[in-house]
Amino acid sequence: MKHVLRLSGALLIAAGLLLFFWQDIREIFIDRVNDRMIESYHDDSRPVEVNRLESFVTGVDQSASYDMEGVAGVLRIESADIEEPVFSGPVTEEKLKSGLSFVDAIDHVDMQNIPIAGHRVEGAGIRFNHLDRAAVGDIVEFGTGDEVRSYEITDMFEVDPSQVEVLDQKRDHPQQLTLITCEDYNPETLLFEKRLIVKATIME
Repeated sequence: MKHVLRLSGALLIAAGLLLFFWQDIREIFIDRVNDRMIESYHDDSRPVEVNRLESFVTGVDQSASYDMEGVAGVLRIESADIEEPVFSGPVTEEKLKSGLSFVDAIDHVDMQNIPIAGHRVEGAGIRFNHLDRAAVGDIVEFGTGDEVRSYEITDMFEVDPSQVEVLDQKRDHPQQLTLITCEDYNPETLLFEKRLIVKATIME
């Protein structure tokens, strides 16, 4: 009986530690998968496989094989500790579990206003979770193939989900990124009622 109690106590302690450090563990595993995806994208190598443990911890579908042809680039914001693969559109829940995504199927790296969406609810330090730590004047790097484009954040603001005019294309304007994530969670409705928009203009 004494051994059973000790074992039960040890299991409870282990479970408590796992819960306490769960977000840190998830961040480590997601960073590991991200690093493989980014390396594969830059090296133009084979698709990235996700093993069973990585799938369990990260929530990424183990059956998915990430072909780098589906990755449009890599977004990096040093000030917000963000370095994520960006998938071609249209945006889907599976893509948002695995990184960031263009919004529509027709979006591409040479359009005037490039919309990139990402979750904030995948865990601390993951996806766009720390996007609000960025500030006007910070630099955003968007690597596409062998090219790295630098953008300066010029504005950060909240909008209602219906305010899709932030995605409008503006002729004769410099290229910009529009980074989009959820904001203002309402625990009563279980919905994010706003969107955080970060505008970044290309640096000449």
